[in-house]
Amino acid sequence: MANEVACYNQLVPATAPLEDTIVRAERALTDLIRLFNRPAVQRRLMAQADIAIEVSACWALGRLGQLGPSRPSDLATSLGVDASSITHRVQALERAGYVERLADPADGRACVVGLSAAGAAALARLRAARGAFIERLLTGWEDEERNTFSLALDRVREALEKEIREA
Repeated sequence: MANEVACYNQLVPATAPLEDTIVRAERALTDLIRLFNRPAVQRRLMAQADIAIEVSACWALGRLGQLGPSRPSDLATSLGVDASSITHRVQALERAGYVERLADPADGRACVVGLSAAGAAALARLRAARGAFIERLLTGWEDEERNTFSLALDRVREALEKEIREA
C-alpha cells in the first residue's frame, strides 16, 4: 500500500489531493479569525497601545475610525450587533474620552458619535500595535509572499463585503 496515504482515517491514493483548496481555505480563514479575535490577543494589543477599555468597545472604536461620525444604530449595523448592545460600548468610549456626541448634520434632533482627538490617537496606537504584531507573524516571509498574502486578503474581504451587501 505504498501508493496510499491516510486521510481522515481513510486510505486514499497518494496521487489524490489530501485536501481540497476550498476546505483548506475555509479552515485557515476560520482559524485565523478565531485566533486573532481571542480576547487575550486583543487585550495584549490593547495593552501595548495603552488602551484600557473592553474589547467590544475597542471594536467600536476601530469601526468609527473607518466610518467617521455615525449614528449609534448605524454603528451597530456595521458591527453586526444588535442596536441595544451598542449603547454600552459607546458609553465606555465616552468615559474613556475616545468619542464625542455631535448633532447629526442630516437631522438636528438625532446625534452621531465620532472620534475625539484622544480616540483618534488611541486608534493610531492600536493600529501600530497590530501592525507590529502582523510584522512579527510575517517574519521570514519574502516581500513577494507578503504582497501576495495582502492582496489575497483584500480580495477575500472585498468578496465578503459584496456578499453581505447583497444578502
